[in-house]
Amino acid sequence: MNFNQLAWGALCFYYRSAGDYRYCKIMQDTSFISKLREAPMDINIKEFEEKLILSHINIENYDLLIGNNLARQVLAEIVKLQPEMALLKDVTLLDCDLSNSDLTDDITKVYQSLYSINGLWLTGVSKIAHLLNDRLFALLNLDISSHFNLLGGTTNLLQWLKITQQNMQEVTTSFREQGFSGSPEQFLSDKLTYSEHGCQKSLVKFLDEYFWIRFGDNLPIPPKWAPPFIPEKE
Repeated sequence: MNFNQLAWGALCFYYRSAGDYRYCKIMQDTSFISKLREAPMDINIKEFEEKLILSHINIENYDLLIGNNLARQVLAEIVKLQPEMALLKDVTLLDCDLSNSDLTDDITKVYQSLYSINGLWLTGVSKIAHLLNDRLFALLNLDISSHFNLLGGTTNLLQWLKITQQNMQEVTTSFREQGFSGSPEQFLSDKLTYSEHGCQKSLVKFLDEYFWIRFGDNLPIPPKWAPPFIPEKE
């Protein structure tokens, strides 16, 4: 993948999702995200359910929410994962070594713990993990998983990280070869006005948007008629 493809995907996703309101809403809540990552034991269960389970993951199944006490289960697992998350706090998918067994063991522990919760499927698990570190954990849904023929369980998520990492590295190389400064995620966040609204998106998130548009909506990115992108002169 090159940067031009990613930029087209980001632009199409912006308009398709009306500015990605649901995602930006929770990422703009820096106090909640900070507590979620560093002190989840301090989060009120009602706040957790409203912001993460109902609004972000968008789970509406009454039996799952109430009968399985889903919010309390998820929060309890996140609290248990604090040792692993402390080690993964500054790890980014672009730069990390996925051949390092200690690293992948910690990542696998996060996935397995979330997968152990009754009622959380692939998309929900990846959405929660992504909030814990949006620069490391890649999002994944069933359409994309099916397209790439990923296996079930936590294995597919580790495999998906490797696929995403390769694409991130290709995009970053393409971005630099075109003479841009900074980073692809900063450039796109600024151009699409996410930054000015307090939502600095990660490259991991922009890759998810591209795959969503390309293999979820089955749109060619970029369109065959699109002219080549020419950087602005400063």
